[in-house]
Amino acid sequence: MPPRTEASNVPSEVLPGVFRVKLPLPFELSSINVYLVRLREGYLLVDCGMDTKASFDTLARALETAGAGWTDIREILLTHVHPDHMGLAPRLLKLTKAQLWMHAEDAEFLEQLADYEPYREWSADVLRDSGVPEKVIMQIGAAAEGIHQNFRRLDPDCILVGGERIATAIGELEVVWTPGHSPGHVCLYARERRVLFSGDQMLEFISPNIGWHPGRDPLGEFLDSLAALSQLDIDLILPSHGAPFSGHREWIQKTVDHHADRCARILALLERAPKAAAALADSLWENGLTPFHYRFAVFEVLAHLEYLERQGKVARLKQDGVSEWRVA
Repeated sequence: MPPRTEASNVPSEVLPGVFRVKLPLPFELSSINVYLVRLREGYLLVDCGMDTKASFDTLARALETAGAGWTDIREILLTHVHPDHMGLAPRLLKLTKAQLWMHAEDAEFLEQLADYEPYREWSADVLRDSGVPEKVIMQIGAAAEGIHQNFRRLDPDCILVGGERIATAIGELEVVWTPGHSPGHVCLYARERRVLFSGDQMLEFISPNIGWHPGRDPLGEFLDSLAALSQLDIDLILPSHGAPFSGHREWIQKTVDHHADRCARILALLERAPKAAAALADSLWENGLTPFHYRFAVFEVLAHLEYLERQGKVARLKQDGVSEWRVA
């Protein structure tokens, strides 16, 4: 069956000059919000959706409903380079001739993702080192192959570092670098309106996946990003998934507590005996996961172990080609 589309996929004007468009996704998470923000001339498109016919057709209908055409999109800004956010970008850039904006860290990350074979082999090696059985690694690879076609090299016109300002119909949008969910994730803050375009950084009913990246502390970066956002005055959050919501400081505290609890559960498991990351994932997600989601779970466990290792609370030891972790 093709991905389900809904009547609510027509654009809704969440603020004067800001349209929220729900694009379908072929996942359990069934849709993504992209935003059309009116500029002095034309529109800024925040994120693109996946490279599927359903997403493309829905966006085309939304533009028509808003009284705009493809060339009215003058700028495209990617909050980050996950496939549901950037898959349609190459196609849209050809149609719109728009300028592309993305953060420097994610531009570099995309170069790695777009080189499929080396990235696939690296990912398999990490899973192998984490104690994932070879059969499951093959299943994960098969599940990810179709998704990976959305990772295509892009040539940004503007490389973001954070602090840039974009003039729009709702005032200036400030680029806020919020690494963690991805190395170059950004949010957009309309200070005058007290509105945050949060990307995947803040989703009302979901804690975003924080996956491990070599040489980085993604969980530490994510928590630092949340601490920075807690200092902002925000009345409305426009997320990439789900409905707009408010109460950012309460959401941040709840999410910080969630990750503290996960770290405590990992330490409690390791106090019984050293374990590999895959064994920890099996204990933390007792109901089992599809291969596609199991990969996310293992990399999230690795991100928590990295965070704990940097605090001196756990240590790694190699046993028969697998990294096991113990309480330090």
